[in-house]
Amino acid sequence: MGKSKANRHNKQARDNPTGLAAKTDSEDIVMDCGVMSPYTGTILSSETLKSLSSQLQSSSVEDRDCACHALAGLIRNNEDSCAALHEGLIKVLGPLLLDTSASVCHSAASALHTIVSKGGDQAVKLAIEHDILTPLTALLKRIPAQWKPHQAPGDKLDTSTATFIETVGTLSVLSESSSLAVDRMHRENVVSMLISYLDVNVYGLDVVTTVVQFLSTVTEDQGDTDYTDLLRKEAVSKFLAGKESSPLLRTLSLMILLNLNHQQLNSELGQSTQEVIEILTSSLSLDQRKAASHVVDDLPTTRDEERATDDMEEDLVSSRLYDAVEAAEELISAQIKSLEILTNICCSGDDADSDEFYEDESVGDESLGNEGLEEAIPDINPELKKAFVDAQLFQLVIEKAKLPATNIVEALNQHRSGKSLLKRYEALQCMAFLCLSNMVMAFDVEDMGGSKELFDIWCSLAVVAFQGDKSDQMLAAATASMRAIIRKLSFHKDIVNLLKLEDITLICQRVEYCQPQSKVNVLQILGTLGSMAAGVDPPLLEPRASIVRGVGQILLDTACLSQDLWVTAEAMDALFDVFKEDHTDPVVSDIQLVERLKSMAPTFKHRVHSQRRSLAADQFPVVMTARDNLLRFIKYKTKQRSLTTR
Repeated sequence: MGKSKANRHNKQARDNPTGLAAKTDSEDIVMDCGVMSPYTGTILSSETLKSLSSQLQSSSVEDRDCACHALAGLIRNNEDSCAALHEGLIKVLGPLLLDTSASVCHSAASALHTIVSKGGDQAVKLAIEHDILTPLTALLKRIPAQWKPHQAPGDKLDTSTATFIETVGTLSVLSESSSLAVDRMHRENVVSMLISYLDVNVYGLDVVTTVVQFLSTVTEDQGDTDYTDLLRKEAVSKFLAGKESSPLLRTLSLMILLNLNHQQLNSELGQSTQEVIEILTSSLSLDQRKAASHVVDDLPTTRDEERATDDMEEDLVSSRLYDAVEAAEELISAQIKSLEILTNICCSGDDADSDEFYEDESVGDESLGNEGLEEAIPDINPELKKAFVDAQLFQLVIEKAKLPATNIVEALNQHRSGKSLLKRYEALQCMAFLCLSNMVMAFDVEDMGGSKELFDIWCSLAVVAFQGDKSDQMLAAATASMRAIIRKLSFHKDIVNLLKLEDITLICQRVEYCQPQSKVNVLQILGTLGSMAAGVDPPLLEPRASIVRGVGQILLDTACLSQDLWVTAEAMDALFDVFKEDHTDPVVSDIQLVERLKSMAPTFKHRVHSQRRSLAADQFPVVMTARDNLLRFIKYKTKQRSLTTR
């Protein structure tokens, strides 16, 4: 829980300062390489990819190099990446990593990095199926033992260093998304190979940071290997206090130590609690929104103005823009990793009970009740919790959940580098939401500013989650945070008076448009809100009765109409909680709860019987509980109705 899989965007070498190809228009790039492209800005056409594939296999070094650059310039999203993969370009690019031309090796490595970093989990899966790991590891093994980077003219990275950074960066992306890649890295002893490149004075900060990024990923799951002696003292600890260390390098080094120490903050970590907090706060206290403003300051004002400058001025503009984007990306990466560390510290991380529950087939035929289904509360050492509170880490996490100002976002959206950077800001926001969820579970309400302050945060999250278009990942993270906060506040009676029908109506309206995970989060939020409004003591008066009625109606409609068994069960579970008290019976009658549940019961029971084996481990308990409690709930409410009508 809390592990972030956000992929870091491709970081081009310094001979391409803006991260763009030589021309900013993708069609122009391809035309310069002699490929007639019908590319229209959506998904790459098969004809274009076939033309590039042919050119990648040309006997001309210039053609191969140009085709690699063109491909990297055309890949702009996961659809483009997957289109290239389905066309078999990975199998063509792989051998080019070992090309006799150093320039082709670099451009091929850059194209591969672009494809996997922008393609998401599906692209990673396809790339591994196409055996991209073999040429990548072969390239690393081919590096001479005496290799040292040298500075190219104009403060640029030399070709061999740029190729190394792209290659290790690609391995990091693959390893972060695939356990198969991690296992292969262990078998190929890649960690032992790369540990030689951790001297900043010899290899430079870019190379060392790239290697440490990779190590922070592969040490998360060490399998049968143990890198503790190899990495802890000599290789990593020196970066935590070193003057040459950037916030990102320090954060990644701390992550490696925590991985080696099984996420435990104890004496064996080699770092005190205060030292750990200092690393986290020094990273999270940096202003990520100001970094975006610096990028906007260096963006060309219009495309015509950019083209109108002479070569020297254009190089200067590109260099400033590259530096600003690179600084912002590094800051964001450091903060994402800091949030991931904090998330995992605040997480119990024990899923064993649900797995055992799922494997116990006898459970399906017995009443499950609610025992063991509540979320585990992380057990954090009180002294550690106090240290986190004193350092105001909760407030820092809230700040990381804020995107740049609207005008800054609009400006970034007008430029390709800006669009890529915005995706990193969204990844930071998602990680902040996940971290917030775990911190809320681990902290006391008073530690987070009190119930009123926490409710205001919840309302702000609702605005983020339900206004405008959001990605599935963003909506899932935001609603998970909302769920954690409202559950924390459910025992604070003063919050009931702050609930507004219009706010809950907004949430209800978005249920049907959510993906299953987000929809379940929203249903659980509504269940908690409905239970808070219903209360435990009669009578149920307005405006609370209207809130209960509105929540009950949307939960009932979802339970009866959803085609997803898990969603249906979650909606039913929430209904049982909202209407468990007798004083809610007038609303039960108003929405015809019993009648509609009776009509759906046979179908629901059949769905459970036919789909139970295909349910995920975390879905199985709630589905079986809903099945068993359905008839009980109907019988009880029917009995209560007969008693009141006598």
